[in-house]
Parts: sequence; C-alpha cells; structure tokens
Amino acid sequence: MSPRRKKPQEDRKEQIRDAAYHAFQRSGYHSTTVDAICKEASCSKGSFYWHYPSKRDVFIDILNTWAQEVISELLKQFESSINPEDFNAELNTAMQREIRRGRHIVPLWLEFTVEARRDERVQEALAKFYRRARTAIAELIRPISQKELSEDAIQSVSAAIFGLYMGFVTQELADSEGFNADRIVANFIPVLGNLLEV
Repeated sequence: MSPRRKKPQEDRKEQIRDAAYHAFQRSGYHSTTVDAICKEASCSKGSFYWHYPSKRDVFIDILNTWAQEVISELLKQFESSINPEDFNAELNTAMQREIRRGRHIVPLWLEFTVEARRDERVQEALAKFYRRARTAIAELIRPISQKELSEDAIQSVSAAIFGLYMGFVTQELADSEGFNADRIVANFIPVLGNLLEV
C-alpha cells in the first residue's frame, strides 16, 4: 500500500505553518504579522485565513506539530542509539543531537512559554507538548534502568532530564561565552548513568 498523498490544501497549510515558524523564529511572535507570514509563504491573506483563523492558531499548530513530529523523532533517535552496554556514550551522542536541534527550537519555545501566561489555549498546547516529552523520556528510561524504580520515580527522572535539557540550552543561549551545553551534557551523562545504575 503506497503512502497517503497529501491534498493541495494540506501542502498549503504546511507551507504556511513552516513560513510562520521561520517568521516567528526570526522576529518573535508579537512582531510577526500575518502579512509577514503570507510574504514568507508566498500566499495571499485569503489563503492564510482559509487555513488559520488567526496568527495565534498557526502559533498553536506549530506547537501541536512539534508535539507529534519532534517527540516521535526524539523517540526514534534515542531508541535506536541507547543500549545498557554503552549507555553513557550512546546517550551522550543522542543528547548532543538534541542540543543542536534545541539551539534552533528553544528560542521560539521560550516565546511559547511567555505567551502561555497570557493565553489559555497556548498554555493548554504547551502543557500537552511537555506531557508528551516527559512521557517519551519515561518510556526510554523504563527498560534500561537496572534499578527497581517506581512509576513516580520514573516520571520524576523524566521531568528532571527534560528540565535539564531545557535549562542547558537556555543557559547557553543567554551565556554563550560561559556555558557550553555540549560539555555539560558530556559531564552529566555518566552521573545520570550511575543514578539509574545502567
């Protein structure tokens, strides 16, 4: 069975979403106008409003798309690279890849976080994204730990790993001269391996 072909409307919606992502990343959410998104997407305002009722809706769609695509990609990367025999090296490699991705995503992510304080729909979408990320990490931890961990402990470790990842990238963005996320990750992974007794 061949993969389902996208309809032209789906292609256009994806094109608008990608253009909005780049515009938001470049100029920030509040400074980006629908006109700027349309120019980036080479589409009319009518086409934009056919697919999205507002700039906020495309903003939320970006986050929902990340929740589906990025978490799925994260799981694939980590599942294929992590094994208990060489946990430290494998996890370090996977984390370095995610740090590189994070350098591009986290600035907009931070803007989502600030916007979530003002907008309940953005907050719901962001909370959903965070829950999916923590669940994905928990699914990776569960089979590799030699320790007998309770579900609460697994969820706590998952939240800590996700929080550390976000914190590492955020600190590097703010202090690129004094903080190197790659180096910190390389030093942290053996500590995590010892904690999990992998």
